[in-house]
Amino acid sequence: MFRVMNRRHGRVRVRNQAGCQASRLRRELVRERRSCSLATTIVLAATVLLVGTAMLPALASGGRQVVLLHEDFEAGLPSRWVERGFPSIERKNRFSIGVEPSGNHYLEVRSDRSTSGKGVRLKFDPRRCPVVSWRWKISRVIASADLYRKDGDDSAAKLYILFGGPSRWNPFDKRLIVYVWDNRLPPGTILPNAWEPEKARMVVLESGTARAGAWVPERVDLARDYRRAFGGEELRPVEALAFMADTDNTGEQVTAGFDDLEVRCTGGVVDR
Repeated sequence: MFRVMNRRHGRVRVRNQAGCQASRLRRELVRERRSCSLATTIVLAATVLLVGTAMLPALASGGRQVVLLHEDFEAGLPSRWVERGFPSIERKNRFSIGVEPSGNHYLEVRSDRSTSGKGVRLKFDPRRCPVVSWRWKISRVIASADLYRKDGDDSAAKLYILFGGPSRWNPFDKRLIVYVWDNRLPPGTILPNAWEPEKARMVVLESGTARAGAWVPERVDLARDYRRAFGGEELRPVEALAFMADTDNTGEQVTAGFDDLEVRCTGGVVDR
C-alpha cells in the first residue's frame, strides 16, 4: 500500500512540476511578446500574406538601369500589397489611400498605440538591384521613442526590407534591415533591433521634427547597407518590402505617408 501511494504521489509531483513549468513558460512568452514575433511575423508575411510575387526581369545590357518595381498608388492599393501585424498585438494601424489637393495619391497610415505594415513580396538579388528609393512624410515624431529599448522601439515611419535565408529548409533564418524616421538619433546611425538583435538592424535615415509635414525623398543602396549592418556576412536575396508606422510600445499617435517606391537594377552585378 505504501509503495502504491508513493507512486501516486510521485505522479502528482511530476504533474505539479510540469504545471509550474508551463506557467513559467506562459509568463515568459507574455513578457517577450515581440521578441520572436518580429522576425516570425515578417517571415510569415513573406510566405503567406503576399499573393503576388514579382520576379526579376531580364536586365538590360550595357549597364542601363531597369525599374523592377514602381508603385505610386495612383491606381489605388494593388491587391498584392497585404497588411500583416503581430499575433500578440491586437491594435492594428489603419491604412488608406490619401489624396492631396494636387490630386496625387499615396499610401497613408494612421497609427494610434498600434502597429502593422503593408507589404509586397518581391524576390530579387540586391547585388543586381541595389537601389531602392521612395518618399515619405510624417505628422510628428514619436517623442518618447528609444530604439535601444524594447519599450521604446517605435518610429513614425519605417521601411522593412526582408532578406531570405541561405537554406529553404530553415524559413526562420532571415535578416531584416529597417529604415526609420527617428526622434533623436543622427541620420546614418545603425543599431541592432531591440527585439531581434541578431537578425535585424535599424538604419536611421531621418531624425527630428524639422522636416515633419513635408515629403522627404530617400534613396538607399541595399548592398552597401547590408554590408554596414551585418559586417562580412554574405549578402542574401531580398524577399519582401513593407511600409509601417509603429506606436504600440510608447502609446503615441502618428500619421505617415509613403509614395513613389522604386527598386532599380543595373545591367551588371554590383561588386563592392
